[in-house]
Amino acid sequence: MKVLSVTTQSAEETRIVGAALAPTLLPGDVVSLSGDLGAGKTVFVQGLAAALGVESRVTSPTFTIVHEYDGRYPIIHLDIYRLDNYQEVLDLGFEEFLDPSAVILIEWGEAIGPLLPRRFLEVEIRQSNGEVPEELRSLVFKPHGAEWITKIQTMRDTAETLLDAASEETVEGPRFSVSDEPSPHLKRTVADEPGQEEDN
Repeated sequence: MKVLSVTTQSAEETRIVGAALAPTLLPGDVVSLSGDLGAGKTVFVQGLAAALGVESRVTSPTFTIVHEYDGRYPIIHLDIYRLDNYQEVLDLGFEEFLDPSAVILIEWGEAIGPLLPRRFLEVEIRQSNGEVPEELRSLVFKPHGAEWITKIQTMRDTAETLLDAASEETVEGPRFSVSDEPSPHLKRTVADEPGQEEDN
C-alpha cells in the first residue's frame, strides 16, 4: 500500500493540510486519526472542520467522547482514548455514529481497527523526534479503498498550493512524498490502560 507523507512546520500548517482534505470529503466518509498525545490530531480536525463551514469552536472530545458539528455536512468527531475495551465502544453506540449522512472523524481510531469500515482514510500524526523546531509534525496518509487514493491525491495538490501561499519562504520541490512503506502503527488498543489526560 502506498502512503502519502508530509512534514508541517507549525500548527497552522497542520490546519492547512486538514483544510485541504475537506473538499474531498462526502457524507459517509470515515477518517481515523492516530498519533502521540498532543501531536496535533485535534488541530488537524480544526482545519478540516473550518473548511467544511463549521463556525463553532472545535475542541478535543477526550472527556465527552463525541462532539457533533454543523457544517456543509454534519460532522461527528469521536475520541475513544478513554474507552477500555471494544464493548465500551459498542455500548457507546459506535455503530450508530457511523452515520452515512455525516463525515466521521475518529481520534485513536487505530485502537478499534476491527470496528472500522473496510474503506476509510487513516491519518497518522507524529511529533518531531527532538528536531528543531519542536512544532514539526509528520503526517502520513494511508488510504483504505481505491476512492481514498484519488481523494488524497487531490488533497496533496490543494495543500501544496495553500502551503505555498501561506509560507514566507519559497520551498523548492514538492512537500509531499509517496512511499511503499507504511509507517509503524501505535501499539495501544482500547484494552490498554488510559494514560495521560492531556489534549490530543
